[in-house]
Amino acid sequence: MTKSGDFRDWMASHRAVGDGAMATWLHQLGVPARTCYESLCLSAPHLVRQVHQQYVDAGADVIQTNTFNAHGPGLERYGIAEKMEEINRAAVELASSAAGEKAFIFGTVGSIAGLQAGPMPWDDELESQLQAEFQCQLAVLLDTDIDGLLIETFADLAELRLVVQLARSLTDLPIIAHLSPETPGVTRDGVPLEAAFHALKYDGADVVGLNCQLGLAGILRSYEAVDLSQGGIFSAYPNAGLLEKVEDDVVYTASAEYFGDVSRELFEAGVSLVGGCCGTTPGHVKAIVRARSAVSGTRRTTSGRTVYERLATVRNEAPSAAVHVGFNADRREVKEAGPHLLQKARTGTTVIVELDPPRTLNTEKFMTGARRLAAAGADFITMADNSLGHVRVSNLALASQLKQQGIEPLVHVTCRDRNLIGQQSHLMGLHVLDIHHILLVTGDPSRFGNLPGSSSVYDTSSTQLTAMVKRLNRGIAFSGEHLAEGSRFVVGTAFNPNVANVDRAYDRLQRKLDAGADFIMTQPVFSVEQIQKLAQKTAQWHVPVFVGIMPLVSARNAYFLHNEVPGIDIPASVLQRMLQVAPEFAAREGLNIAKELLSEALKLFHTLYLITPFLRFEMSEELLGYIKGSSSHAVL
Repeated sequence: MTKSGDFRDWMASHRAVGDGAMATWLHQLGVPARTCYESLCLSAPHLVRQVHQQYVDAGADVIQTNTFNAHGPGLERYGIAEKMEEINRAAVELASSAAGEKAFIFGTVGSIAGLQAGPMPWDDELESQLQAEFQCQLAVLLDTDIDGLLIETFADLAELRLVVQLARSLTDLPIIAHLSPETPGVTRDGVPLEAAFHALKYDGADVVGLNCQLGLAGILRSYEAVDLSQGGIFSAYPNAGLLEKVEDDVVYTASAEYFGDVSRELFEAGVSLVGGCCGTTPGHVKAIVRARSAVSGTRRTTSGRTVYERLATVRNEAPSAAVHVGFNADRREVKEAGPHLLQKARTGTTVIVELDPPRTLNTEKFMTGARRLAAAGADFITMADNSLGHVRVSNLALASQLKQQGIEPLVHVTCRDRNLIGQQSHLMGLHVLDIHHILLVTGDPSRFGNLPGSSSVYDTSSTQLTAMVKRLNRGIAFSGEHLAEGSRFVVGTAFNPNVANVDRAYDRLQRKLDAGADFIMTQPVFSVEQIQKLAQKTAQWHVPVFVGIMPLVSARNAYFLHNEVPGIDIPASVLQRMLQVAPEFAAREGLNIAKELLSEALKLFHTLYLITPFLRFEMSEELLGYIKGSSSHAVL
């Protein structure tokens, strides 16, 4: 059967079979796993053509070009972004030469957000960057002889809508748009699939569907909850089951026979285009062809109108409010429960005091210090999350004990130690324990700590994690699932004014605030000039800025902090003061310096952050007394 004319006209009366995996089939043919598979269009074109030919021979009606990650960010990971145009053009030629007139050729575009773990923190700047990157690849593909575009493996509806709208503005060719949710029934940004599909068709997609990680059962289950009579053509490109590690390799679990059985169920449910994603082979595609043959009848909607007649109606119906996510996400206010940092910061001088969790199992001194500091006027006791990569007692456990004693904790959460599974579980645990004030930080690399052989995870940045926690507040899990209720996190972000390029640091801080950060906590500052500049630069943001003040305990301590601890810069004049006093008076001099800095800070801020050195809580206790006696001078 020849594939001539418009794909849409052909699909009006046919069920179609897509091809299977490119990368995993190339891997099975002997290509190493860490290869840039798109680059093989130039370095090993015979292999790419061989894969296309095998899928055509297996009966595929639709062939995808080997361009899934052939956009700038995808190729930049391999240092070959400058070859973007050459690779995309070569990929189309290879697919076309294998397909001839036996199959339609669709230029494939994959997600950019999918190159990293977890959702991206959407803002106007990111939207512009994504549009520019996608437009470069689309322009090249649309300058070739393709039959349409297949835009696939998008976990977030917001990103996929951006690409579909962009593509439709550039071409009248058919567009297939595939979401790849992380949980059945809902996109990663929390939109029910039926609403998401409607939005994509409204944006100009001719075929909408699901591919990749949900696998066969997950995609089938998702479609069982969607009304496929709503109009349009639906597609499914599942993985070949789940990923399994066998010795030093990875395989997918679903046999071709099982894949064919589920494909038949998908066709019978109303899906019109079925292909394969990761782990599928020409054998799986043959199974889809057999499944199609076992399904009788032609495709029409329940209303009797063709799918394209119904699609024309759908495109005149604006999407529901449920799809307005991503770039303009709802930033719902958290419900106030108990002492609330933002409320306190609006009404008077507010002090956060840091007390390090102990590095031994004896927590008696910590708990005594926390009680003393709370009695002296600390509004919140904050605890680092294994700072400097050194193992300490879990700050979650200590925070729970503080809550039981009526002391409000503020818990640091690092990106370093938990993957996305552990991170969401940890945050859900904090919520269940009624701990709602958190500071999100990147975390010092593990190699600098006392277990240097341990791994640093860094699934997300602190900016990404801020946006993800804000979604938890809206009742949306990292995967997009709807939680039974929204969390109530008040989210802080760290800022270091001590870096060489401070303007870049302020730009990064702006991105964190755009992602939803509610307040700022600074690294310790040691000069009046830094405090004054901080007040100037942060006045525009109208969020509480807790100025970090840490008393020095000795000259050795001062020189260590200045020379060996990331993010701390101590002026030469302060170092000299600490060096000039006798050792037995050094801690007193450190307190004097801290009080001088607090006097300046209280003229400009009413939010302060005291950092207690070495569990010497009596030093912070004295500074709290100084603040309470001087707070009448603060600017409220």
